[in-house]
Parts: sequence; structure tokens; C-alpha cells
Amino acid sequence: MKFIDANIVIKAFTEDDDQESCRKLLSSEFVTNTLVLVEAFNAISRIKNDRVSASNSIKSLFKANCIIVDLNRNLLFESLKRIDKYNLDFPDLIHYTSALTNNCSEIVSFDKDFDNTDLRRIEP
Repeated sequence: MKFIDANIVIKAFTEDDDQESCRKLLSSEFVTNTLVLVEAFNAISRIKNDRVSASNSIKSLFKANCIIVDLNRNLLFESLKRIDKYNLDFPDLIHYTSALTNNCSEIVSFDKDFDNTDLRRIEP
């Protein structure tokens, strides 16, 4: 299983050279979390200057073949337990922990900060 980062969702729903490959990933089985959806909504809304379009983009993922991990107290606690081990900002640490706790073998992201973790980072 693959964990999909916010930058993949953003590129899938905005004009970008990687749009097609990112959309293809979203049509397969994947894991993401609610924080990714919040980050992606904010970026898509800003890029397109259209909150309705951003909302529709994010809502479409609820129909996808994916697991959307809720940001909750347990996920935050599990992430904080890893704060000294990885040089990730807190949102990325939450994404990484979401991937780990859902048995993902890869993180799909353009963010090279994930290269210094125990999971393999791939780009579309």
C-alpha cells in the first residue's frame, strides 16, 4: 500500500506537468490522512482562487479506493513519540506515522524530507 502526500493531491487537481501521473495514482488504492486533505484544499483553493473547485476536488477523494486516516489524539501521540528520531516537521511526521500505522511500504511525495525515514519515498 502507498501513502499519498498532499503535493500529489495538489498536482492532480491543478495545472501541472505531473498532473496526469498524480491523477493516475489517485485512481489506485492508497492511504492518506485528513491533514493531507486540509493541506491540499488550502493549496488548491489558493492556486485556483476557487474554494468550490477545491472543495469538489477533495470531496472526490471520498469516493476513491482509499483509506483516509483521521487526525486524532492517538495519531498525534504516536507521531510525537518519533519526534527525536526523524528530522521531519510535525505535519510530515504525522503523514509518516499515518503511513507506518497503516502498513504502507512507500510514501508517494515530491518532498525529499521523507528520504531520511524507514519508508521508501517514490515520485509518480
